[in-house]
Amino acid sequence: MKKPLLLLGLTAALMSCGGQNDKNTDTLLTMTFGDWSRFDPAYCYDSACGEIVQNTLQTLLFYDGESPDKYVPMLAAEVPTTDNGGISADGLTYTLKLNSEARFSDGKPVTAEDVEYSIERMMVYSTDIGPAMLLTEPLLGKAEPVRVKDNNFTFQQIDQSVEAVDDQTVVFHLAKPFAPFLGVLATYPSAIYQKADAVSKGDWDGTETTWKDFNNLAEGSGKLDQGPVGSAAFTIEKYDVGKNVVLKRSEKYWQEAPNLQRVIIQSVGDESTRIQMLKSGDADMALPNAMTPVALPQLEQMDNLSVEKTSGLSLTALFMNEKINAQGTNHLGSGKLDGNGIPANFFSDVNVRKGFATTMDYGAYIQEVTLNLSQRVGTILIEGMPGYSADLPAYSEDPEASAAFFKKAWGGQVWEKGFKLPVFYNSGNTGRQRSLDILRTTLQKINPRFRLEVRELPFSQLLSQASANQMTVWAGAWGADYADPHNFAQPFLQSTGNYGAQIGYKNAQLDQQITEAVATTDLNRRAELYQQIARQGYEDVPFIPLGQPLNTYVQNKMVQGRLKNPMFAGDYYATISKVE
Repeated sequence: MKKPLLLLGLTAALMSCGGQNDKNTDTLLTMTFGDWSRFDPAYCYDSACGEIVQNTLQTLLFYDGESPDKYVPMLAAEVPTTDNGGISADGLTYTLKLNSEARFSDGKPVTAEDVEYSIERMMVYSTDIGPAMLLTEPLLGKAEPVRVKDNNFTFQQIDQSVEAVDDQTVVFHLAKPFAPFLGVLATYPSAIYQKADAVSKGDWDGTETTWKDFNNLAEGSGKLDQGPVGSAAFTIEKYDVGKNVVLKRSEKYWQEAPNLQRVIIQSVGDESTRIQMLKSGDADMALPNAMTPVALPQLEQMDNLSVEKTSGLSLTALFMNEKINAQGTNHLGSGKLDGNGIPANFFSDVNVRKGFATTMDYGAYIQEVTLNLSQRVGTILIEGMPGYSADLPAYSEDPEASAAFFKKAWGGQVWEKGFKLPVFYNSGNTGRQRSLDILRTTLQKINPRFRLEVRELPFSQLLSQASANQMTVWAGAWGADYADPHNFAQPFLQSTGNYGAQIGYKNAQLDQQITEAVATTDLNRRAELYQQIARQGYEDVPFIPLGQPLNTYVQNKMVQGRLKNPMFAGDYYATISKVE
């Protein structure tokens, strides 16, 4: 009965927006299989909410077509360089003039004060699940969230890092040279929104007097969860939790108006239903990678569809938490090494991690799960990044080595007593589910007392539990925020990074190397440093790299203008149109 119910809900959504999808070239319907958490940029650090932010707010710079590391001005009047005086000779000061025509969706001009507020608010909030560290690292000097209780940064540091010189000029004062800073400014975590709107809703007023009240607010505490006022081509018209998001064309958009009047992003968990909707024309397209590799051959045979595959700057991996927070979950079972659970620090023994890494059947993952739409990589240096080399090490399936590691783990207790362990994937992601199934099967072959339970969680819950250190092992992926190896080294391997913090991993020497590498301007030296970092990450194995996937795009042939930039969070709808 699932398919009729989903289709009924879809039809109702379409009718409420002005007509059936196949008869309305002004409305685009695209599909995903997950849900959304919130649309406040301070809390958004995943592709689901990121896509909404990307289409309702704008950044100072934007990507040049499908290039991942070349930029064009968006809210800025031009891209800053050393030649035009936008970047100081020492790389510490970036000056940007705003486009005087830029307007918010309510018609008010975008000012340098709005830019200063948006960037500073991200750092002031510094939420556990947000992307503030993309900004604190270059502007405050450390890749860690602002924590009032720890007094790790002062308000003066935040306030002085971004300066509105006049209505049309904003200056960024970096704490250290940061090679990929332009890339940071072009990403959705650097999106600009209206200060007056936020303050009117009871949000931070931009002053030192109140900033502490808004630092690291828990989920559900934000004032802008339904999205702030932005300057992009679309606004959020409707959000049905867990079902769909409807975007409406902004009537006061200051640039060339998009062809689409509305975009409906529908959550459809069942892939067979997604296939049928694409076949029948009830859906126009699916979000990038929303259709699994197993479905692609069938979709390629459909006359009304086009299927494209492009290289992507992303890495799929299995994450192992070394300091599991058991509060509020039953993930640890007995909490002991007695065969019926695991202790909270189970993965702190490197032999456990290496045992898992040498158990995984990577060939089966590449061939059977991704249908060869992924290539094997063994470190954070993926192909397309400076420093990448095919000679970098990678773990392989090796039952003898795996058994040897497990026999050394925890003084032999792991091998003798075994363990029972739940592992997780986000609902609807059958590829991640199957990767964990492979791991479960191979572990059983190594030792029948090694028992995994593969469980699903809604994406929002998985993210929430990961940020609270409650996850055990989970399948996930990282897409580059900007095209630089630092954007993989820092989140994966630095102790304050996104995954480093979630899995309790810390290597002080590696932390220092990563800090040195991002401040280095010599390209050869940077490549050398990142190779060293990648090799140390391989030795410590805090996570298990599975592969570097291709990005896949499935759409009706009447859909035109879809940009396929590997930096995008989902799709960018301002360029898309539908033709009969």
